[in-house]
Amino acid sequence: MNPIFSITRSYKGLYNCIVTPVKVLNPVNGKVVDTLAIWDTGATGSVVTHKVVEDLGLVPVSKGLVNTAGGVVETSHYYCDITLQGNGTATVKRKVTECQKLSSADDIGMLIGMDIITLGDFAITNLNGQTVMSFRMPSSGRIDFSIRD
Repeated sequence: MNPIFSITRSYKGLYNCIVTPVKVLNPVNGKVVDTLAIWDTGATGSVVTHKVVEDLGLVPVSKGLVNTAGGVVETSHYYCDITLQGNGTATVKRKVTECQKLSSADDIGMLIGMDIITLGDFAITNLNGQTVMSFRMPSSGRIDFSIRD
């Protein structure tokens, strides 16, 4: 049986932006960037910033049109390895899209989209006004809030 990776992030108060640490690796030259990642269930695919692309020396493998909040833009796509950090680590290989920035301070270098979220189980709760996000991979059970004890 494969080990289960998990991460839980708790916030004081209600939070509308889930952020966790990740490592992004260029599989060609071995360069690694430690950065923060936003979890976004509204994004089909994962995204890295231009700064991460530059820091890693990523080389585009394709270009394409992408629907963004600001409209349709043409952007480059890259292959990279993404390591999630929590209760252990889990690394996934992904083709990601480039964007200019995800935060004004440029401290968030990645957006985790549904291409990664769907590899496991994802839940957000807000009990007593405290937001808690939990993710496990691989999927190991059904989460069904309609079932009552």
